Amino acid sequence: MFGRAGKAMERRGEARRKIQWGCWLAAPDGGGLVQCQARDFSPGGARVTVDDQRTLPATVCLLDMRNRLAYEARVAWRKAPELGLQFLKVWRFDEVPENLRAAVAAVCE
Repeated sequence: MFGRAGKAMERRGEARRKIQWGCWLAAPDGGGLVQCQARDFSPGGARVTVDDQRTLPATVCLLDMRNRLAYEARVAWRKAPELGLQFLKVWRFDEVPENLRAAVAAVCE
């Protein structure tokens, strides 16, 4: 979809801001930690790059090290090496559910 002057139209309800910082992805049970790079972010989702997507389930937890937040997210799209994430829930690191505490502790060491 293109708007005026051939520019792509934004289909998201919220604008994303360009960023570049390190994050981690974990399975919902807290296992399978994988390093990734966040490329853009909005209150509703993020675009991340990850080297190996084969082990990632359809729902993941994004551990935002910069802001010390954990996002439960649905993988909205995959186009290697990138993933689009739609956020479902968010917790501060000190409030994560029991199943994610070991993953948060492992990346905070």
